[in-house]
Amino acid sequence: MKLLLQIIAFIALFSVIYIVILNGNDTITLQLWAPRYDAVTETVYHTTKTLNMAFYTLGILGAGLFAGICLFVPFYLAQTEQLFAYKRELERSSVKTDSSTSQVKVLQAKVEVLEKALKEALEK
Repeated sequence: MKLLLQIIAFIALFSVIYIVILNGNDTITLQLWAPRYDAVTETVYHTTKTLNMAFYTLGILGAGLFAGICLFVPFYLAQTEQLFAYKRELERSSVKTDSSTSQVKVLQAKVEVLEKALKEALEK
């Protein structure tokens, strides 16, 4: 699944690059603000900006990448925080297991010593 998503992402990126190459000489006119009406001359003015189509396409790509990263980073940080908490919990449980195992070994050794002492006492 991860490989498929990476392939789709590369295809999308290469298609944007292809569109940029094809539209390198074209321009686009954007209306930046709503029209203003001048009542004296009875004309309508628009605040516009003429941009190169390639620049506009790359700008939209960059804005989309920035928005995607900004949306993804909080989820990524939360997941890594949960992963570190899980690792710490596993370490604690392994330490508890190791300490209980060593306590069992110590108790077994004490039982063996007491059994030997009991046998020696019974033989005398």
